Amino acid sequence: MPAWFYDLPVLAALFLIYIIFGCISIFGFWIRRKFLTKRKSFKIISIAQQTSLTFGTLFMAFWIAINWQTLDELALASENEAHAILNIYSISKTIHDENTRDKVRHSIISYLDSVISDEYKFLEHGQLSNQTEAQFGKLMQTVYRDIPTETIQDQMSYQQMSNALNQLVGYRTERLDFVNGELNGVLLIFFIILLVLICFWNGCVSNRSNRNFRLTILALFSQNLIILSSAWLILEIDRPFQGHFHIGNTSFVSVANEIHKLNF
Repeated sequence: MPAWFYDLPVLAALFLIYIIFGCISIFGFWIRRKFLTKRKSFKIISIAQQTSLTFGTLFMAFWIAINWQTLDELALASENEAHAILNIYSISKTIHDENTRDKVRHSIISYLDSVISDEYKFLEHGQLSNQTEAQFGKLMQTVYRDIPTETIQDQMSYQQMSNALNQLVGYRTERLDFVNGELNGVLLIFFIILLVLICFWNGCVSNRSNRNFRLTILALFSQNLIILSSAWLILEIDRPFQGHFHIGNTSFVSVANEIHKLNF
């Protein structure tokens, strides 16, 4: 979904979904009254409605369960990356050369500050931050090129820093893999078509000739409400950096506070 959808307030996003797909149900109701007036068509319509509703319910339940795990996985990846930054900062005390040590620590703090103040602003709109990428590149360059390796102690410090930085690269890659979500491209089109079919056939089932017309309308309205609310929930948690259930920069802020308290 476009980034502006996740910037909407919860009620506005829900209302938008209700309006769009509610109109599809109204269109189905009109088609039913205009062209599908024979009694024989009602059985076919009922089969189509029950099939689409059953399949849609199973798909949504499965997708909600999968995506809810995504929130936990992103929270864990963020925490791992934050602690990897703290680990690199702690290992930097083993660097013998004072100027190099200060340079490495400055690169670490600059990268961490950029993640907190800049990167998450872009992630909330489904984008990556060029500034943070540049800061991360400077950190890698500082570690791989500027740490001396003349003595055994320097070589051990370089090896420890390199290993810690490689871990950070892995955790950062894992965290940023969640930016685009899983519901994209063909899968998103399939999801929208499924919602359209459910709402359309729900509308077709409604028929004024039924004795319990009002009860039928109430039941179908309730079905649409549940299905569309579930659809909103799926779209919200599919982009864990955006929307109402987003994972923020709390882990990185905590590590930044710890680093400021350290006295190496």
